[in-house]
Amino acid sequence: MSDLRAFVDAFYDSYEKSGYCIEEDQQLPEKKVLEEICVTLAHVSCMREEGRYSSFRVCFLQPDSELLGAYIYAHALLFEEPVLFNERDIHKLAPALNADMSYLMLDLSSKPYKAIGIIAAYTTWEKIMTLEIEKGVRMPRIPNLLVHGPGELEACFGESSLVSYRAGECIFFRTDTFTSTLVAEQLRQDSHISDRDRLRFLYQVIWQTQKHRQQGGHIFIVPSAESCEKFATYKYRMYSRFPADHSAARANKDILTYANLIAKLTAVDGAVILTKDLELIGFGAETFVDRIGKNVEMSFIRYDNQVDKTKHFNDNGMRHRACYTFCNEVEGSVAIILSHDGVNKACTKHDGKVVVYDNVGLPLL
Repeated sequence: MSDLRAFVDAFYDSYEKSGYCIEEDQQLPEKKVLEEICVTLAHVSCMREEGRYSSFRVCFLQPDSELLGAYIYAHALLFEEPVLFNERDIHKLAPALNADMSYLMLDLSSKPYKAIGIIAAYTTWEKIMTLEIEKGVRMPRIPNLLVHGPGELEACFGESSLVSYRAGECIFFRTDTFTSTLVAEQLRQDSHISDRDRLRFLYQVIWQTQKHRQQGGHIFIVPSAESCEKFATYKYRMYSRFPADHSAARANKDILTYANLIAKLTAVDGAVILTKDLELIGFGAETFVDRIGKNVEMSFIRYDNQVDKTKHFNDNGMRHRACYTFCNEVEGSVAIILSHDGVNKACTKHDGKVVVYDNVGLPLL
C-alpha cells in the first residue's frame, strides 16, 4: 500500500510539473481517492481473463465535461446502469476496453465508485495523434491511468507516460531529455533543424518504437558521416534528407512519414545512424571501438538531475555498452537506446564523461 501511495504522489508531482495550464476538467481526484483507485486497478491487472491479462485506461471525466467537446474524433457512450468499480466487475468488463482507443470513465463523486461509460474513438489514437501533429494543433490531454500488465500501472497525461509502477517501484519518465538536458544541447549544436521539427520527429520515432517494439534498437545522431566513418560499418548504407523544406502543413506530414520509416529501421539488427540535421546515413550498422587500455568515465543522471552513483558501465548489456563507447569516441554524438520494454535511454559525452539519462519518455508537445 505504501508503494502505491508513493506512485500516487509521483503522479501528482509529475503532473503538476508538466508545464501545461491544467483546466478544471483535467484535474486529478484527491490523493486518497486516487490511491483507492490504484489499489483496485493493481488487483485487476493481476487477474487473467480467457488466458490473458487485460490492458485498458481509466479517466475521471464526467460525460458533460467541456473537454469532451474538443474531441471531435470520439464520443461518450454511457452505461444504462453504471458498473460498480470493484475488482470483480471491472475484471469482467476489461476485455471490452482497448488501451489504444478508449477510456473507461469513472464517477468518483460518491461511494461506491462507479464506471459510468466509455469514451469511444471513431478511429485509433495513433491516427488522431498523427492528424494533430500534422495540423500543429493538439487536443486537450486527458489525465488517465493505464493498466498494461500484471501489477503494472502507468500514470499518463494523454498518451504521454509520466510515472510507471512496476513490481512495487515507481519509475519516472523524463519528458525533458530533448528540450533541456545536455543531450538537447548536443542535438542543437551545429544543427539546422528547428527544435519544433526535431521534437516532432523524435516524438513519433519513440511513439512508434514503443508501440511496436519486439526487440531493442538504437539510434546514433552524429555531427557528420565522416565523424564516425572509422567506428561504423553499414549493412545498409542509405542516404535521405530530413524533409523540412516545404510549407508547414506539408512539412509536418512529411516529417511524420520520415519518422515512421526511421522507427521501422530500428527493428533491423544494428544501429540507425543520422546526422545532426537528421539526415539518414545508413542502418543495420555495426559499431566497433577499441577499448583496450581505455576507461569510459560514466555519469548516470537520475530523474531529479542528481548523479546516481549506484549505476556502472557494465550494468547493462552489449547494446548499451556499445552506445556508451561510441559516444565516448565520437565527439558530439548522441545515442538513443530503445528498449523492448519501453524503458529508453539517451546519452552523450560532456566534460570527459558519457552522461546517461534513463527512462526517456515522450517529449510533451
